[in-house]
Amino acid sequence: MSEELAEHSHGRPSPILIVFLLFPLLGIVAAVVLALSESSAPPAPATPLPVTAAAPSLIDQPAPNFALNGLDGTEFRLSSYRGRIVFLNFWATWCEPCVRELPVFQQFSVAQAEARQAVILAVNVGEQPDRISPYLDERGIDALSVLLDDDLELYGAYGIEVMPTTYVIDAAGVIRFKHLGEMTAEDLAAYLAEVSSQS
Repeated sequence: MSEELAEHSHGRPSPILIVFLLFPLLGIVAAVVLALSESSAPPAPATPLPVTAAAPSLIDQPAPNFALNGLDGTEFRLSSYRGRIVFLNFWATWCEPCVRELPVFQQFSVAQAEARQAVILAVNVGEQPDRISPYLDERGIDALSVLLDDDLELYGAYGIEVMPTTYVIDAAGVIRFKHLGEMTAEDLAAYLAEVSSQS
């Protein structure tokens, strides 16, 4: 009886051996499924702006001059603002912190229209007027000087890496501060007071 059992069990593989053979096979199947799912996943969205090499620090340097058109076609030259403090802001409609600071810039621009101590030049990066104008109209932004950097030349000249970025330029045309990220009314007031005290 035991010989018959031995002969019978000798022809079949052991259940433990089957389990050990299945583990590597399951691992291979899982790796293939994972590779297929990654290759079929949608690609990450393209960065809306080109990556620029880090520019040397512009702090305490004369601000690079420029001439850009505004939304209405008027030409804006940085050099024409000598004698006033300039907040040179880089923004776009797809940038949430940029959009949040627009009402603050609107209020500041209205207040400065009479004081004429400072001005905000809001440089839109890479967008077209037919996208920007309705966007500003919907939000009641009408006192802000919006400039068009459609070829991203100024964006590159100022080494913009984070949106929004605001440079604070003194009355002599020298860059005093670089603010990364959203500006608040308190930030504007603090920079204005500090740069005014340095002049």
